[in-house]
Amino acid sequence: MEPSVPTFSPYIVGGIYLALLPLIFVALFRYKDASTRFLIFALWLRYLLSAFHPFTYPPVAGGLSLNAIASIALTAIGFLVIERRLLLLKAFGGVYLVIVATMVSASINDPASAVGSLTKWGYFLVLTAAAFEALGRHGSSAVFGTLIVAFLPPLALQVLSVAMGLGKFSISDSSICYIGGYNHEAAFSIIMLTFLYCSFFLESDRPFLTAICVPIALMALLLANYRTSLLAAIPITVAAPLIGAVRRVSPTDRPFVLIVFALAGTMLFYAAAIVLQERFDDLFLTLANLSDLVKPPEYYTTSDEELLSARAVIWSRYVTSYLDGSILNLAFGFGPDSWEGVFTRYAHNTFISSLYESGSVGLVSMIVLFVSNIRFALRSVSQHRLLVVSAHAGFLILNLATMPLWLIEGNILLALTLAYTLHVQAPRRLRVSRMPRATAIPVLDRARLEHRVRQR
Repeated sequence: MEPSVPTFSPYIVGGIYLALLPLIFVALFRYKDASTRFLIFALWLRYLLSAFHPFTYPPVAGGLSLNAIASIALTAIGFLVIERRLLLLKAFGGVYLVIVATMVSASINDPASAVGSLTKWGYFLVLTAAAFEALGRHGSSAVFGTLIVAFLPPLALQVLSVAMGLGKFSISDSSICYIGGYNHEAAFSIIMLTFLYCSFFLESDRPFLTAICVPIALMALLLANYRTSLLAAIPITVAAPLIGAVRRVSPTDRPFVLIVFALAGTMLFYAAAIVLQERFDDLFLTLANLSDLVKPPEYYTTSDEELLSARAVIWSRYVTSYLDGSILNLAFGFGPDSWEGVFTRYAHNTFISSLYESGSVGLVSMIVLFVSNIRFALRSVSQHRLLVVSAHAGFLILNLATMPLWLIEGNILLALTLAYTLHVQAPRRLRVSRMPRATAIPVLDRARLEHRVRQR
């Protein structure tokens, strides 16, 4: 826990979660299948534990925190409730490649260090499978509409933090982040970004709910004031209204609509740049002088180190340290979580972290994972393609300046995004790896889903 984080009393946090607990029970009892109930409970429990970070973050047993113990337990339960043949989905190929690279790196450096990373990836796998199964049974509107109840307590805590003036001052500037007493603005803003994604994934048959949730999610992101998450929200926020407008006009009028949206988007971007100029000023300065920042950390000036909350110099330190390693380190890295005890701050970039911890093999495996996700996004049905691609683009932006896959909150975001991506795939894309051509992904509601999984 960061000592400077303004935190609510556990009685206040507990009171808000207890007050909203009946909504979770209603959501759980609304569905009879274990996978959907598991999905709802997993999100709610994670956000609850994160809100109690003074008690759930410190180690309590065997070096494990309550958060870690809960993640391990949920992963084990998830493997019991999901349809396990879904783990053979081709979309998980990149994940398994990352897991193999992590295990090899850990076996060379410190085998025990693999436990945390493997738990996070296991959590991601079972949550994605559970979400995909739930979407197949009930549809996206029902599932994402229900999941919104899991975001109500964090939203309520944020509103309370604004009302009480309980904000966290940013280290890099004098801006204030309202994060509801959560430990860090990165984790909280990812929760709100997940809320935004779920709101857009509701689809067109829940326009009223979408119209309510999207502005709330955007306002929550602005109050959280985490620049990386704000930038990550741009692609899907731009794509969703464009899709809605295009669907409502005839094909002959669509070029005109695109021109109008392009002009309006340019004006809004310009207005936002003026309003948020101070907050994003160093980003523009960094982009303008990008080539000057490619240098060893000892050559960074004081002004260089202040750019992007010191991210540029952090990246330089990681890359320089990696290049100073042995041949084995260059190939397989220094091991999972090996940055602890070496650097004071984590890498703030998923790809640089992968390079340092798992070497060139780990970096390639991480790139393969992201390319695979984009590939499946591009192969979704045409009416959902732009929305899905923009969602993955936003997640990629998130990984360029922070490490969402290092957080369970980020695993949840990617799990829901990938599950929705698979849900809107063309039927022939949903074959399970290494199974006969006539074998479809197992589903329980054949009447609703057989047309999506039958092989062509």
